[in-house]
Amino acid sequence: MTSKRLAIARTIKQQIMEGRWAPGTRLTERALCDFTGASRSSVREAIQLLQQEGFIEIRPNQGVRVATLDAREAADIYQVRSVLEGLAARNFINMATAIQRDALNQALQDLEQAIEKENIAAQLTSIEDFYNALLDGCYNSVLKSSLEELHGKISRLRATSILSQGRIRNTLKEMRRIGQAIDANNEAEAWQACVDHMRHTSAVAIRMIDHLKEQR
Repeated sequence: MTSKRLAIARTIKQQIMEGRWAPGTRLTERALCDFTGASRSSVREAIQLLQQEGFIEIRPNQGVRVATLDAREAADIYQVRSVLEGLAARNFINMATAIQRDALNQALQDLEQAIEKENIAAQLTSIEDFYNALLDGCYNSVLKSSLEELHGKISRLRATSILSQGRIRNTLKEMRRIGQAIDANNEAEAWQACVDHMRHTSAVAIRMIDHLKEQR
């Protein structure tokens, strides 16, 4: 897929992740062409990519829609994430380079600045940068690929959870705890911090999913 199609997909994805297009919203090809300024063929390719990543679903007789989120699936994903990311944090402590540690801390600083500016797009980018740094420094290809397979759904859930009033500042606090445990080379605390962060995030995301479902 060309860089142009990828750029179109990112543009559409950003609207979804920032909550501007809610789950279940119908997206016509014509409307997406008008929004992105792209041709129908380019938009179709972008839709295929977003469908693969879990951002969009195509329903029989209903067309293209923003994918809905399922509370049970969300709970399952967060349970798996808590274990995988706890392991990633422990590996990171033992294997990450100084550059990778700096990248992790820089992502936390960027997140704090994005929160102060109330920039949701930058907040999401900073959180993703944090986890990218964590996975790069954990040196476990199976763990990394397992989380990458869930990337689209994780991104959707992350965007849903931070829309909850006040949640983003708690997210920063919980992620700082992970970072501090890593800085202190405390494997047990890093693991627990990841598990606790996922437990809190899961509860918020599921509450938001139920709220969005009630609105439809």
